Amino acid sequence: MEIILNELSYIYDIGTAYEKNALAGINLHIHQGEFIGLVGRTGSGKSTLIKMLNGLKKPTYGSVYIDGEDIFDKDYDKSKLKGRIGMVFQYPEDQLFESSVIEDVKFGPKNLGLDTLTVEYRAYEALKLVGIGEDLIDVSPFELSGGQKRRVAIAGVLAMKPEVLVLDEPTAGLDRRGRHEILELLQKLKSEDGVTVIMISHRMEDVAEYATRVIVLNDGMIYDDGDPADIFLNHKKLEKISLRAPEITYIVESLALRGVEVKHGAINLKQAVDALTGGS
Repeated sequence: MEIILNELSYIYDIGTAYEKNALAGINLHIHQGEFIGLVGRTGSGKSTLIKMLNGLKKPTYGSVYIDGEDIFDKDYDKSKLKGRIGMVFQYPEDQLFESSVIEDVKFGPKNLGLDTLTVEYRAYEALKLVGIGEDLIDVSPFELSGGQKRRVAIAGVLAMKPEVLVLDEPTAGLDRRGRHEILELLQKLKSEDGVTVIMISHRMEDVAEYATRVIVLNDGMIYDDGDPADIFLNHKKLEKISLRAPEITYIVESLALRGVEVKHGAINLKQAVDALTGGS
């Protein structure tokens, strides 16, 4: 699936004293199989942007093209998007509503019109992928911990087998092990199944380790867009909008300034080890 955003703008409270540009003239080309880290300060427009990718919000101006078709064109059949773009919201409670975990995860594939056996298989498979055991499948999702709710919300989307997976802070509320498991799952979906992953995250360490492309938003506009190393090693540019590179970047840079031989910059732990030991 190819996604093109053309001059995309969104204005809140248009025509009132509270009018505000949430997005202003966004142009993006998203290719199949990318792992995009979408970063920016609170209020930069990240959540507004991702809600337009599957039609949840309509832009004030501009267009969203999916495989060459404008999804906001009056003649566009939005049923074409059904199940193709999966959205995991920042707060899992926003998408959990069934009486049990298993029924919640079944909801998406049921709506795709799949047969009962396929729905069952996909639901159990998705729960296994996110680490939810059979002891929890009949429990109300609202009785789960915050981290468990997040896993169930992700499972509900994975059960539809989307081509594009959009996640708003998917590791919030998870411990270190839980974050690693979810991020490794996203990486696996990208590398083995060709799923496009678009992830909003405030954890720059996660973005640096897993993303293949970083898009930085600021005041509703694209501030920077490129390879993670190019974005984070130029950390002074990020600091101008009150963002920071991963902490390991500053540590390696500090060591170099103190006379330690460093072969190159680093934005994650593996690169730091290579930089200090002479690896590539």
